Amino acid sequence: MAEESFAPLRALARELADRDRDLPDSLAEARAAAERLRERAVRAVEAFCDEARERGAEHLGHIDVGAVEPDDKHVDAVQLRLRRGRWEIVCVAKACGQVTLVGPYKRYKAEKPCLDVAFDAPELEASFDGLLLELLREATAR
Repeated sequence: MAEESFAPLRALARELADRDRDLPDSLAEARAAAERLRERAVRAVEAFCDEARERGAEHLGHIDVGAVEPDDKHVDAVQLRLRRGRWEIVCVAKACGQVTLVGPYKRYKAEKPCLDVAFDAPELEASFDGLLLELLREATAR
């Protein structure tokens, strides 16, 4: 393909870069919020798994705390997934200053309702903890 044939792509890239000129700073804040939630998730999952292991219930572990990565649906957000089996929750940190907590739900099924919470809201950690607790209850049900 001749280099000139990429002109429309270059034009689109310029247009989008101009549109999103201020987005990198907002995305950095979103990533920082998501990383804080991820660190909390790692500590919470370790506490859960340690307690289960101490009681001889290692089978309750196997909880995956994913990396913070670009969001699947939005270019102005990052996401964090937590999974056990087919159950998961997703935390989407958006450049607008909010985290959307989704789930728990079974992958490949309809997602449950979402809750939007501001990065700096006092209830963010409690809402996240409640969502994680619900995930673990659902994913370990018999």
